[in-house]
Amino acid sequence: MTSRGIIALMIAPAAVAAAALATGCGSSSAGGGSAQVTPAADRPAAIPVSVPRLEGPGEITIGRPGARPTVVNLWASWCGPCKEEMPAVQRFATANPAVRVVGVAIDDAPDAAREFAREVGVRFPLGVDSDDGVSNGYGATGLPTTLLLDRQGRLASTWAGPVTEADLTTLVGALGEGS
Repeated sequence: MTSRGIIALMIAPAAVAAAALATGCGSSSAGGGSAQVTPAADRPAAIPVSVPRLEGPGEITIGRPGARPTVVNLWASWCGPCKEEMPAVQRFATANPAVRVVGVAIDDAPDAAREFAREVGVRFPLGVDSDDGVSNGYGATGLPTTLLLDRQGRLASTWAGPVTEADLTTLVGALGEGS
């Protein structure tokens, strides 16, 4: 692990906790978290970023208009809350084929990320943020972080901290896109 990864490992839990406390986001629905979706007229254009696929050739591109809204889950195999939330993200992806779900490993060794994804049974596309384009471009300060992009490729929501299947359902429903 790089020195940046070690520092992130030490700082990430505090950053996620601070963001969750400051914004009221990041807590599970059972804990009273609320889904915050920016009104359509106020959504900023997402930053188009491509990352290498974790498995196989090619890239995953996020931040462009598409036929479906997109949920982007930023995670790492060494992140405890990421490990806890990933099965819920997979259940959401399976139950909601009208939503594109992708995961991006942040500051993670590809072999460790692949092993974790296999253990959890992740079947949605996964990429690796090898140059910090996603985490820097979207201002992720801790893990896990989940981004919601609308069909027009605009950033509708950023959820700092663990997300549940119910949280994702509420966020996508609040887009007002009939997903």
